[in-house]
Amino acid sequence: MTVIEVTQVKRHSKKISTIYFKPKLRSFPGQFVMVNVFDLEEIPLSLSSDCSITVKAVGETTNALIRAKKKFKLGIRGPFGRPFTPANSALLIAGGIGIAPIRYLYHYLKNNKVKLIYGARSSDEVIFTDEFENVLYLTEDGSFGLRGDVIDGLKMIDLTEYGKIYACGSENMLKSIYKFIKEIAPKKIKDLEFSLERYIKCGIGVCGSCILNNGLRVCTDGPVFKATELDW
Repeated sequence: MTVIEVTQVKRHSKKISTIYFKPKLRSFPGQFVMVNVFDLEEIPLSLSSDCSITVKAVGETTNALIRAKKKFKLGIRGPFGRPFTPANSALLIAGGIGIAPIRYLYHYLKNNKVKLIYGARSSDEVIFTDEFENVLYLTEDGSFGLRGDVIDGLKMIDLTEYGKIYACGSENMLKSIYKFIKEIAPKKIKDLEFSLERYIKCGIGVCGSCILNNGLRVCTDGPVFKATELDW
């Protein structure tokens, strides 16, 4: 475990913050780290850049993280896992806090042809808006961008224009994307990659807490999977 120091905390909303730290990590978009909040617990979090994690408060540890201050000390293990596969043209799809690894990927690919579909429940969950170009925003309540979800956004896109399609969000959202693309453009399934979320304890494939039904471990075989690897 490495001890890192918080350099900046950007509070996006009541429940979401991005924590910047030093030193930078040698990492790739899609990888995750195990973050130890001392006196609380260690949790897995996707990197939103090589020197940041973006956190939504859902429990005691994540609540402590979003309230972190400059010079706060954290323990980090990693980066772990399989990252996204780069492409010259890419369609990125993010749902809610799933924007974290997608943001890292967006900037990694920014010199290529990139389109982002970003869906959320409401405007409170839409972050990093000053960083994105060529983006379609959708919220379920219509409070930011168009009213709808990412599937409504996909209906407006010619999928054949993009070499790769990447998505991160709730598993229900990912399954809906898989089903939609399989029906509309089945040949694009081979170009589709998902970042999955699971409860991860060890991060190195030992404990078995994140095993999928097909036997793959999210922490080592993923968290990024090709759609063809999943039993959906």
